[in-house]
Amino acid sequence: MIQRPESEAKIAAMFDRVAPKYDFLNRLLSARQDQRWRKRLAAMIPFRPNGRYLDCATGTGDVLLTVAGVHPEYGELVGTDISGEMLALAKSKVAASGLKQPVQLQLMSAESLDLPDSKFDSVSISFGLRNVVQRDQALREFHRVLVPGGVLLILEFFIPKRGLMAALFQFYFHTILPFIGGIFSDREAYKYLPQSVGSFYSPDELRQALYDTGFTVEGGESYLFGACRLVRAVKR
Repeated sequence: MIQRPESEAKIAAMFDRVAPKYDFLNRLLSARQDQRWRKRLAAMIPFRPNGRYLDCATGTGDVLLTVAGVHPEYGELVGTDISGEMLALAKSKVAASGLKQPVQLQLMSAESLDLPDSKFDSVSISFGLRNVVQRDQALREFHRVLVPGGVLLILEFFIPKRGLMAALFQFYFHTILPFIGGIFSDREAYKYLPQSVGSFYSPDELRQALYDTGFTVEGGESYLFGACRLVRAVKR
């Protein structure tokens, strides 16, 4: 079954419900691979003394905190999300981290960023773009807030390549994951999250959408037999 995000309000409400167990289930369901992927994303962010970094769909702030640790030279860190419960957890984690850089966490849609033009050296979104209703609009917003030559990093799930391992992953993703998610959290949410991949861009479609928006894809990495990809694009 394929599901598209129906409305931003419904998506926000879903993430509000799963927020208390979100970090725990991320570690459990990915066998802690999510931590490795975040580190790879942080490694692709350019070195920029006094740079500015934006993490959209920041959730509980894991990506933002990872980037802050890898790039202490950045002078400003901003995280946005549509879920107030997720941001509340992010604020607690930032407060406990002892970060020296200024951090702003704001309730904000990726489709309509209330942020200045050409402000950020780097923007990222991890496992969030497929939950945006108007994805092309979000890409335009990322382009708008980046400086010329700024870097956009997208970490996301895709339908994996064919083969035995891909089939096994699909079984896990669509059967085991919702079952475990249902035990510890919200079963319907963990049914939707894998199903939403079917309505997302293919890798080639994402590359084309980025190019049409004014980006050039300049690198990336593939994990889990192509089921998870990290895409690095630069604002032309």
